[in-house]
Amino acid sequence: MYNSYEDIKNEYEKIRQRNSFIVSERRDKVYRDYPELREMDHKIFSMFVNIVKSRDDSDKAESFMQELERYKALRKDFLKEHGIEDNYREAQYTCKKCKDTGFVNGKKCSCYVEKEIEMYDNISNFRKYIVSDNFANLNMDYYRQEGYSDKYYNYMDRSIEEIKADIDDIDNKPFYYRFTGPPGTGKTFLSRCIGAEVLKHNKSVLYLNVTEYMDSLKPDHEGVSFKKYAILADLFILDDLGTEYSSEFSRTEINYIIDKRLNDRKSMIITSNLMTDALKHRYLASMCSRIDNLFKEYYLSGEDLRRNVNASIK
Repeated sequence: MYNSYEDIKNEYEKIRQRNSFIVSERRDKVYRDYPELREMDHKIFSMFVNIVKSRDDSDKAESFMQELERYKALRKDFLKEHGIEDNYREAQYTCKKCKDTGFVNGKKCSCYVEKEIEMYDNISNFRKYIVSDNFANLNMDYYRQEGYSDKYYNYMDRSIEEIKADIDDIDNKPFYYRFTGPPGTGKTFLSRCIGAEVLKHNKSVLYLNVTEYMDSLKPDHEGVSFKKYAILADLFILDDLGTEYSSEFSRTEINYIIDKRLNDRKSMIITSNLMTDALKHRYLASMCSRIDNLFKEYYLSGEDLRRNVNASIK
């Protein structure tokens, strides 16, 4: 179980140590069974060293080269004669793509991403929500409620198709959404549906209620601070913006994480019951400007979803 990046780093170190031990055991067993092979390997290594040392003396280097080729031929014949596979000294990797480093050409390996996703799930327990909150369980009939015209249904149908297209393109372009509307209209549900779909793209998701997030940042908080995870997750869902205790500290921290994710081009979703004017009275003007101009707003309306769960869940 991974609860921090340090846990993931330590796991890779354990994997490398374990595989190194396996190789050592395999090599030592071959040498115990065939001490002549150990001697030949030692001679071959010595010849390589001598060649390097003699790089300024071409005659001596040539002599060592010939000796090297002779030992290599003897070794090859010995392996064939005794049916020994020539891999007893080869490094062993659990992941051959990254050679158990977690990175390939400076980018996260798929094995690292899997560990990272598990870590984020342990932090916010997001997977427990998406058992029910996912697009497979989204019943579009909810948006055809009595008293609502087809205009709202068409708006939501088009919006969800746009969102799904953005998710499919997450590798190339981040998305920023703001879900607004009265309580109980499905803002949180829709944000979790998106998170569930993003996970299918092998991306990390951090889902937190804004109060939970802010509490973790307090100096006297004894648990884990979610700040660094909110910075690094592929998708950060900040739920119920505006329900947290309002203070200079909260305004500054929320402004920071929004600004940071925009600058780092990392996807983010904000859900809030507050409309634009209410946000402007509560938060920094610079933050409200970024939300207005860079977050795509989807307004959800209708009857309270919590009163009629079966209307939105098959």
